[in-house]
Amino acid sequence: MADNYLEKKMEEFREGKKAVRRPSASVEGLLKHISEPSQASADTVMGAQLEAVVRAAKHLSEAESFRFDIDEKAAAIRLLGPGSPRRYLLEAGELVLAMRMKAAELHLSSRVEPNPESTAPANPLLATVFIWK
Repeated sequence: MADNYLEKKMEEFREGKKAVRRPSASVEGLLKHISEPSQASADTVMGAQLEAVVRAAKHLSEAESFRFDIDEKAAAIRLLGPGSPRRYLLEAGELVLAMRMKAAELHLSSRVEPNPESTAPANPLLATVFIWK
């Protein structure tokens, strides 16, 4: 019995480890996932997933001017802008796209609800990103 075990181990050693290749997500695939309409499901999104989405957006240098408010109960991320948000709408769009692409990479769906009053200096809320499975 011991000899048979050693023979199998030697055979595995000689063959080497079997590589498991997982395809990485392409930009085109992520954009396609974002554009596909989907229905919100009752599955809950974990707080760690929401934080991963925010971390992805924070990789962009434009994120320094913004604040992210995570609402785990609603599975939403609010993007809060600086004092004069009108100047930063393009950067806000970049951050929203980064968050949606990360959500797509995590096999989550998302939608954006822009705040129509985002150009008023008194209201720093630019958009809300909702995420679901």
